[in-house]
Amino acid sequence: MATVSIETRKLKSGCSYRARVRITKRGKVIDKSEKTFKNRESAENWAKKKAKQLETKQEEIANGTYYSEYKEDLRDVTVGELIHEYLQNPLTSKDLGRTKGYVLQALLNYDIANKIVSSLQASDLIEHCQTRLSDESAPSPQTVYHDVTYLHSVIKRAKQVFKVKANLSYHEEAIPELVSLKLIGRSGKRSRRPTREELRMLKDRLKQRETQRTSKIPYSDILDFSIYTAMRIGEITELKWSDVDHENKTIIVRSRKDPRKKQDNNWEVPLLGEAYSILISQKEKQDNPDEILIFPFNPRSITAGWQRVRASLGIEDLRYHDLRREGASRLAEQGYDIRTVARITGHKNLNILYDVYSSIEIKKFSKLENEKYEKSQSQSID
Repeated sequence: MATVSIETRKLKSGCSYRARVRITKRGKVIDKSEKTFKNRESAENWAKKKAKQLETKQEEIANGTYYSEYKEDLRDVTVGELIHEYLQNPLTSKDLGRTKGYVLQALLNYDIANKIVSSLQASDLIEHCQTRLSDESAPSPQTVYHDVTYLHSVIKRAKQVFKVKANLSYHEEAIPELVSLKLIGRSGKRSRRPTREELRMLKDRLKQRETQRTSKIPYSDILDFSIYTAMRIGEITELKWSDVDHENKTIIVRSRKDPRKKQDNNWEVPLLGEAYSILISQKEKQDNPDEILIFPFNPRSITAGWQRVRASLGIEDLRYHDLRREGASRLAEQGYDIRTVARITGHKNLNILYDVYSSIEIKKFSKLENEKYEKSQSQSID
């Protein structure tokens, strides 16, 4: 809320009136304007008008819709045109990620792509989510939520990077309604771990797949390596021979995923269990002695082959990424503290690992208490 003051100044020839308008936040002036007039009425009329202008300006700043005096440099484009620019610009596309790229490409096929960015409204987003949930593919509200978040990340860059007029208020207005109407939802926490029998079957079938004449991917080795290191498949396929410390049996994982740090995020991690021997065995399997990568394969090809084997075995609700949780769980079961495990797995958010630890602790607690109970029962009988 703007505050207005009119100051009377005495002059030799009479009086002047200085009108001041200010907007404060937490005791600090964040915007102000002042002007001097010959009569009070003019000063009051100006101050009243200017107060409304400053209040509107602050509302637009809060909503991300305020354009400065350089507003003539900003363009009006459609959502689809902005997405195209976002995907092609080296600044915004270099760390895009497979899922985000796929979602943004898919958005180009929907009506929302034809909307003007600066005119985008909450109702447009709600209508898009309704359309998505009625698709033949029947996506879940969790999947549709990707559309909402990735579109928002594009429009947030509209003004500064692409000189495009943008309205961010649509997002804040739409989210509560989308949640209330159950059109979007966050993904639930996964706790799935493969059983020993499932891992045995997977490994046997993957070894059979390796015997095929056209197969060059060591699926079974990569499966074991994924569990021993708890690495993401994308990290495994980027590992380099030059980053192996053979003396200390460690390796550098370069550009590790971190939402807060996109570059120079290199981690040196230990190669525990059979991880080092699996890694060394790859030298013998490579045709090119000068190969730079340890596992020079497309991560999509690895996961696709794994998924086909999993499906043929009838194993349900198991994703390749669940092997990373399996690896972290085994480290916790071996007694490593949570910070050591986080250092190995690359988890910056310890809350994710707390879920792993709490699940293990509950099992240990239950087993221990039942053993105590059975012992007390047998003693009472004696």
